[in-house]
Amino acid sequence: MKKNKDNREEKMKETKKVDVISIILIVILILLICFLVGYKIKNWGILSNRNKTVKELYSYFSTEDLGECEGLFNYSTEKVNYDNVSATAKLCIAYKKADAEKFKKISYEGDGTCKEGDMVFKTDTDEGTICTVNKIKQNVLDDSYKKLFGKEIENNEEFKYDGTHICYLKDGYYYCGLSENMKITLTNEITVFRSIARAEKKDDTITIYDYFTKVTNNNCYFNYTTLNLNQMCTTNLPKDIDTIDYDFVEKYGVKYKHVYKKAKDGSYYWVSSEPVEYPGTKAKDE
Repeated sequence: MKKNKDNREEKMKETKKVDVISIILIVILILLICFLVGYKIKNWGILSNRNKTVKELYSYFSTEDLGECEGLFNYSTEKVNYDNVSATAKLCIAYKKADAEKFKKISYEGDGTCKEGDMVFKTDTDEGTICTVNKIKQNVLDDSYKKLFGKEIENNEEFKYDGTHICYLKDGYYYCGLSENMKITLTNEITVFRSIARAEKKDDTITIYDYFTKVTNNNCYFNYTTLNLNQMCTTNLPKDIDTIDYDFVEKYGVKYKHVYKKAKDGSYYWVSSEPVEYPGTKAKDE
């Protein structure tokens, strides 16, 4: 009898032990699920910086040639949107971002300049007799404009996209080549550093946050459009600016917010850019 009683007690102990282990495992599982759900909620909508769409949107405003399209005009002291960007800059960006495969190179002959109706281009070289021109259908530039800004072009017109090139509109085509009248501005070399901090998607909007600083003549500036000195950055600027990395720009640069909206065709167009945090200050509500 005693043996049977001992066996029952052992079995009860083993059962209780199994129950405790099961409870512990269930608690751990619940905590793990709560952690994963919380992490998912916290990172809901976060996009990778390497996301194809993020990279494309970020390239709408490029550092490739700051002498074109008024440079990085969207890195200003205040909020910049479609309405306060010049018509020339918008046409210029549409031209630069248009499908280059749809450009056709043509040439005219001349002596110093080439005249074709009301269009006048400068020859490719001072001693040459050939003017090389890009010919592009108006609707190609129109489509590029609509993709970038989500709106139709108000006025198709001729425009200059830098100090040396001009685009004429004639019979449904744009003709872009060297301008007869060139404007060359001599300034100190400008180097721009910008790095994506994060990108997030919510409903029909993608927002990209990045850090920005402009360096020229061994000084840092908060914005591209002004000469507001960034003293913190300037004081800590390395002698070799090529060594500047993300950590430096994050610490001493200005944080910007760029908003893009989804169009009916599924693409995204630029809506606005604005500074949201300056180095040494607390971020504004995002």
